[in-house]
Order: sequence, then structure tokens, then C-alpha cells
Amino acid sequence: MSDLWKRHPKFEELEIKADGSELKYKGKLLNIRDFKGRTGRLMKRVYFKRSHYSVPKLILETYTGYMPKGRHYATYKDGNIHNLHPDNLYWSKAHVISKERKFENDLKLSKLTKDQTYSALVSHSKGIPISKIAENYKVSDMTVHRAIQRLKRKIEK
Repeated sequence: MSDLWKRHPKFEELEIKADGSELKYKGKLLNIRDFKGRTGRLMKRVYFKRSHYSVPKLILETYTGYMPKGRHYATYKDGNIHNLHPDNLYWSKAHVISKERKFENDLKLSKLTKDQTYSALVSHSKGIPISKIAENYKVSDMTVHRAIQRLKRKIEK
């Protein structure tokens, strides 16, 4: 079983499973949690040694070495934050979010649900004014306008 786990170069008591699915510190499994950053972006992180750490960053440091100069982000190749396999991660100069993931993140911050957003687009395309749609959902005109524009961008891709 020891060949399935690899020790982190800095945190000697931290072990990471070869597929990135589990982390152990001092022999105890760590709880990998979703965390919403200031930008609204979802990240995976763990807590040990009285601090929070980025799971993708720890995995890359363990399996590929420390972050190269000028690279600041551990990024997902396929955009799936649940795929923590080292082969799916790489060091990037900029944080890259796929259009689908950006749409989902934006929906989580919106006052309208996904169904309401689709309904607003259909209603607006039938000629119903944004102000009337906003009144029905008890949100501002701008909230509806942004939701419609977000959905149009997603559909256009």
C-alpha cells in the first residue's frame, strides 16, 4: 500500500494518494473541502498544522516538484475541480476557468436560479420586457439583464 502514497517534499508527515483523492497527515485522513474564494471561484482545500492549504497545489508539489518561477496557480486541465489526479493538474501563470465552470460559478452568485435564468431568456425572446420579468422574480432589472447575457454567452460557445 505504501507505493500508492507519496510524501510531500516540505511536509514530511503529509502523504498524498497517487490519484490525488486522499491526503493523510500523521497517518490520519484529511477532510478535503470545497471553499469559495473572494472571486466566487470554488477551490479544494485541507486544514492541518493550523492552516488551510490548496489541495491541487499540494498534489503538484508532491508529484511534479515546487512551483516554477513565474507560475502562480495550480490549474485543472479539464476544468473539473473534482478531478484531482496529478495528470489533470499543471502550473499556470494565470488562473484559467472553463466557460462551463465560469457559468456555473456565476449562477451560484446570481439571485436567479438556473431555471429562472432560462425562463427569463425565453420570456425576453418572446418580447416581454426585462422590467416585467424582474418584477415577477422580485429582483432588479440589471440582475435579469446580466443573467440573460450570461446564458447567451454560454449558448454561443
